[in-house]
Amino acid sequence: MILLESYRNKRVGVVGLGKTGRSVVDSLLESGAIVGVYDDCGLDDSKYMNLGLSLLYSRASDTFSDDWGTLDCMVVSPGIHLLWPEMHPAVRFATKTCIPIINDVDLFQQNVSATNICVTGTNGKSTLTALVGHIFEISGRRSSIGGNLGTPVLSSPAGNDFYVFELSSYQLESCNRLGFDTSILLNITPDHITRHGGMVGYISGKQKIFANFHRGSNAIIGIDDAHCCSIRDFLIGINHPNVVPISGKYVPDFGIGWSLECLIDNRKGNHILVCKNNELLDGIHNRQNIAAAYAACVLNGIDKQEFCDGLLSFKGLPHRQELVATINGVKYVNDSKATNVQSTEQALLRFDNIIWILGGLPKEEGVEKLTNYFDKIKYAFLIGEAANDWYKIMRSHKVKCEVSRSLEMAVNNAYKMCKLMEIDVVLLSPACASFDQFKNFEERGDAFRKFVLGIEHKISNSSKSHRE
Repeated sequence: MILLESYRNKRVGVVGLGKTGRSVVDSLLESGAIVGVYDDCGLDDSKYMNLGLSLLYSRASDTFSDDWGTLDCMVVSPGIHLLWPEMHPAVRFATKTCIPIINDVDLFQQNVSATNICVTGTNGKSTLTALVGHIFEISGRRSSIGGNLGTPVLSSPAGNDFYVFELSSYQLESCNRLGFDTSILLNITPDHITRHGGMVGYISGKQKIFANFHRGSNAIIGIDDAHCCSIRDFLIGINHPNVVPISGKYVPDFGIGWSLECLIDNRKGNHILVCKNNELLDGIHNRQNIAAAYAACVLNGIDKQEFCDGLLSFKGLPHRQELVATINGVKYVNDSKATNVQSTEQALLRFDNIIWILGGLPKEEGVEKLTNYFDKIKYAFLIGEAANDWYKIMRSHKVKCEVSRSLEMAVNNAYKMCKLMEIDVVLLSPACASFDQFKNFEERGDAFRKFVLGIEHKISNSSKSHRE
C-alpha cells in the first residue's frame, strides 16, 4: 500500500467505492486522513461501515452532507463522469463549491518520488504494461505494475524504484498532477466516444498523458495512425525534451520500429539490430507493443540483452489471444479482452479458417467495420445483446452464422461444427463489452476457458475408456 503522508489530518471526500475507490480509502485512512465517502450504491460493506466514515450524500433525503464544506479535495474513481450532460451530481456539487477534484494517480504523484512509466492507448496497453513490468522484474529491478491493469495505483507495494501503470482515458480525464517520467501513447481509434463527448474529447484525454512534462521526461508515441502522428508533431513543436516515435510497420526516422522480421533502434539515425522475430510477434499490434517496450526499457536503464531475455520469457496476458487448448488440431483462442472492434481486428488479422464467437454489449462502432475479414470466417456464433442486430449484418454479407443463447452453447456448437468443416481456430473475440452477461471480460474469458477445457477433458476420458 502507498502511504499518503501529505494528507495526514486532511479532510478528503472519495466518490465511488469500487476497487479503485476502496484502495483510495484504505491509503487515506492508513495515512491519517479524515475521509468522507459517496457511492451511488450506498455503503454496504461492513468493513467500511465500521470505520466511522462520514457519508457525503443521503440517498433517502437526496441531500449532501454539511461535511462537503470542510473538504480539502474530492477524489473520484474512473467510473465517475466529469462532463455534461452526464456529469455526476457529486462532481457538480464539488465544482459549484470550488472543491478540487483529483484522482488516485494524483495522490500517488504527490507522495511517491520513484520513477513512473505510464501507458495508454486504445489497444495494446495492457500487454505493453505487463511486458515492461516483466522485463523489469526479471532484470532484478524493484518494480510493479498496476493502474487500469490489475492492482489499483495506491495498492501497489511501497518502496519500489519503478512503477509501470496502465492508464485509461477515464483515469487521465480526472488526473491533474501529471508530468510522468516516461509516458507512452500506443494508438488512438474510436472508443468510449460517448463518455468523452466525442472523438475530440477522447483524443484530448489520451494526449493528456504528455502534459506537464519536465526536463527528464520521455514521450514514446506510436505513429501508425493519423491521430498519434499529429500528437507527435505537436510534442516536437512545443519542444518536448525527448520524443521517441515507434512503429509496428516500419522504422521511423530517429525512432524504433521494424524492418522485415527485425526490431531496429534508429534513435541516433543509424539502424541497430535489437532482435529478430519470435512467436510473440504475430501482427502489427504486437510489434508496436515490443517497439514501445524496448524504448521504455532502454530509456530507464535496461540493456539490450536484458530486454531480449525478458521478451523471450514473456508469456503474454490472459484473455488476449490466449491459446486455451488444441483439440483435434483446432486451436481454441480466448481473446475476451477484445472489447472493441479495433482489438478484434488484430485477432482476425492473425488467423484464418475461423469459427468466430462474438457479441455482448455493443459499443458505438458496429461489426460492419470488420467486413474486410469476413472471408476468413467459416461460421459465426453470436451471443449477448448485440446478437440479433449483428446476425442481420453478417447474413447480408453471406456469412454463415447463428444466434446462441449463451457462451456455453456457442462453444459446444463450435466444437461440433469443427467436425464438419476445415477449421484452424475457434476464436472468442467479442468486439463488445461483457456487462450484459458477465461482470467483466475476465469472467467471460474464464467461462470460455472452462467450457473448452471441459470438452478437452471429456475427449480425454472417452479416449481412456476406449483404450481400457
